[in-house]
Amino acid sequence: MSKNQPCQAFDLRLAEMREVAIKTSTPWFLWVNILFSLFIIGRTWFAPQSLVLAPHTLAALLETMALLVLFIASGVLFIMRMAPLQDAGWLRTLAKTTIIALSLCWSVGFYVLIINDDIRIIFPFTALLLFTALISLYFDPKILLGFIAPVWLTILVMSLFYNAHLTVISALLWVLLAGLIESGRRMLNRWFLLALRHQQENADLIGQLELLASRDPLTGIANRRAFESRMDQEITRHQREGGTFALLMLDVDHFKLYNDRYGHQRGDRCLETIAQCLARASLPATGIPGRFGGEEFVVLLPRSSETEALQVAADIADEIQLQNIEHLASPVMPRVTVSLGVASWSNGMAPRTLISHADKALYQAKQQGRNRWVLFK
Repeated sequence: MSKNQPCQAFDLRLAEMREVAIKTSTPWFLWVNILFSLFIIGRTWFAPQSLVLAPHTLAALLETMALLVLFIASGVLFIMRMAPLQDAGWLRTLAKTTIIALSLCWSVGFYVLIINDDIRIIFPFTALLLFTALISLYFDPKILLGFIAPVWLTILVMSLFYNAHLTVISALLWVLLAGLIESGRRMLNRWFLLALRHQQENADLIGQLELLASRDPLTGIANRRAFESRMDQEITRHQREGGTFALLMLDVDHFKLYNDRYGHQRGDRCLETIAQCLARASLPATGIPGRFGGEEFVVLLPRSSETEALQVAADIADEIQLQNIEHLASPVMPRVTVSLGVASWSNGMAPRTLISHADKALYQAKQQGRNRWVLFK
């Protein structure tokens, strides 16, 4: 595995988790916006007269923005709850668009409050709103900035030009609030990335362990456990979709004599070469080679008929013959040869039955003199 692959896997997982997180956290954030909008609407009715906006047009504009926030947040909550596919991509796009729309509504609302010189509510209300945005959106800096920037810029510009009570202390409070939000975002995002990296490392480790558990350590092809698991999958698929498939079982002729004459190291190299021949010869038929044990191999042909399976068996024998591996101890011929048994699956056949049929065909090939392939009938 190259060094770039883990990085690409982490980047993909990060993008995926951000998409999941935005959809998961948006409902809570919308509920907070609903509560804030209800506070603004109810403020006119329950607050003391001194806190009520004097100009009628400004009060109407503020209440309009609060009603718009209430309508947008409630509508999006209903859509997200009733959507038939909860993992649909358009839901995440809707959530992102809604966050920007809410930010613009609140920007207009703060504009009204600043023009009305309503200092007592602006700072605590802004701090609560921005901190709830931080909690909900810290994992995606772009979305968080998309909500904070319009609100922050509106308050900054309007405070400079319209607020006669802007002092050094109040300016420091706004700067402190900005620093707290940014430092909090960095800290939460660092924890998010750290947890995600640990999760990715665990996933990579599990993947490597599964690969090691499914591969034969000598030849690199599927081991018996992985092969039988894949055959079970193919049987399930063919029972559902119909059709048939084939199985080849292969044995290296007089391999014990080969080991006795040339040693186990050359015997291992011979088996590696055989496995490579199986992979090449069965590739056009999308074959899946596996080591069944010792010098015995199998090839699963998930899309092959009996005729096509016999052709693959011939290709395997030809491929091994081309290697011209010396085997002077063989009674068959002075090079390595193989015997093959071919069997096809039919509906209702159990995995063990198919393996038994291929094994019987292999036995017949050996009985007939080896270096040949036989179809089970």
